[in-house]
Amino acid sequence: MSDKLFYIVSYDISDPKRWREVHNLLKDHGTWVQLSVFECWLTEEEYAKVKTLIRGLIDPTQDRIRFYNLCKQCREKTTSFGWSEMAEEPSDGMVI
Repeated sequence: MSDKLFYIVSYDISDPKRWREVHNLLKDHGTWVQLSVFECWLTEEEYAKVKTLIRGLIDPTQDRIRFYNLCKQCREKTTSFGWSEMAEEPSDGMVI
């Protein structure tokens, strides 16, 4: 079984340069699903690293980042419409 947890990461960043930096960081760790929303499968270590890196990129007086951890039961209750499917749980052999 995978030791990765599922996170929805949303952000509201006022400066376009900081927005791009956060966006590019998250592209390396998850799937871009909406303008400022990513779905990420992260280990505890990856989660801690991403949070630390993002804290160094944003202005906390102007920007907001939210991490939502969704358990398996919550993901199963999620409804989605449109072209994008919810990111699947990585298999044990998957390398990200």
